[in-house]
Amino acid sequence: MVEVTESKALIQENKQAFINFLSQMIQADTQVADQGIGGGNEKNGQKIVKQKLQELNFMIDEFDVDDEKIKKFPGANLGHKNAGRPNVVGLLKGTGGGKSLILNGHIDTMPYGNRNQWKHDPFSGTVIDNEMYGLGATDMKGSLAAMILAAELVQKLGIKLKGDLLIQSVVDEEGGGNGTMACVERGYTADGAIVGEPTQLHLQTAHMGFLFHEIKVTGKSLHSSQLWEGVNAIDKSLKIYHALKELERDWLMTRRHPLLPGPTINLGIIEGGVAGSVVPNLCTMKTCLHYHPEPNETKEATRNRVVNEVDHAIISAVKSDSWLAANIPEVSIYQEGFAFETPLDHPLVQEMKKTLDTVLDETVVEGMPAGCDARTLASFGNTPTIILGCGNPQHCHCVDESLPVDQFLQLIDIYTQFIISWCGTD
Repeated sequence: MVEVTESKALIQENKQAFINFLSQMIQADTQVADQGIGGGNEKNGQKIVKQKLQELNFMIDEFDVDDEKIKKFPGANLGHKNAGRPNVVGLLKGTGGGKSLILNGHIDTMPYGNRNQWKHDPFSGTVIDNEMYGLGATDMKGSLAAMILAAELVQKLGIKLKGDLLIQSVVDEEGGGNGTMACVERGYTADGAIVGEPTQLHLQTAHMGFLFHEIKVTGKSLHSSQLWEGVNAIDKSLKIYHALKELERDWLMTRRHPLLPGPTINLGIIEGGVAGSVVPNLCTMKTCLHYHPEPNETKEATRNRVVNEVDHAIISAVKSDSWLAANIPEVSIYQEGFAFETPLDHPLVQEMKKTLDTVLDETVVEGMPAGCDARTLASFGNTPTIILGCGNPQHCHCVDESLPVDQFLQLIDIYTQFIISWCGTD
């Protein structure tokens, strides 16, 4: 294919300009506060995205997340400060007769934390020894920039696409994915989609589902010198936690997926008590569990089965303890996301494998052990979806976040080749 050689040459010719564009995006502060609950600064980056897409003759749709519109989706994270945090969707209309494609990336980042721990300014976007440093370099401004620059490269190649190309720069992903939910609610679907989470250029076709539980257990408080007269809420909570770990062990023995690790239950927060001398009368646990997609179940059925298994484990622990049985713990789910999978034989997967075989020395197909916006595009938007981006996921949310520049440039090439093959050309 002549475009392969030409695109590589054009990437080298425009290398510095492409690096500068990513650097500019990193220099824009797009942090969210309290995982989006307290709002975010995404508009700083969206100005850059919008301007670039307009230069490339994309039609622009700019809109805020609306809780009233997304609340119909399971897992919607309501109550966030949405004003002034717009999604930006660019549409490049095709000439007709080709397949449409969504390229989806989030512009928001987590806060950088303690500035003194960073050797490089979180907003520097500087390059040292093939590494671009800065907040969001890997998660996921690198992939988002590569999506936009791939569209530019297609135009530099003089190619007119048959299918529509949509680029979604979404907000509030770090708060649970409200930005992409708002895109789906607005009616954006396509014949295929790519979510650019960092995968080290590996093709990911599945990810885990997740459920966050909050479990509140009451006890009976008094001075610890007479603790036998009280009831320690932390001790009682640990009985429930041990029951959940038994469930996890059962899952690890019986649940298998060819692309994903085993299901897990993590106790992330345990809070209770006021002093060492006081028997605590309240304990709150917050857990996160990850579970597999199941090919023979609907996403709703899989989710409900997992919820029922957790409920059963908790109820069994409660029934075995007279205090808990008389003082039923309060259990709630405060965040969740469906598991996701696109079959390996799907045309979207097969087409991307062909593209990767053309550009890379080795094609790796795997699953994502976490979750991302792929579930929303696939589950609620009925859009076949894959995950592929630049950067090591272990470099997300960490001090001195960085991205290999050569991997970023490779991703531009991959996206370019895929856009051409998937959308078709006149």
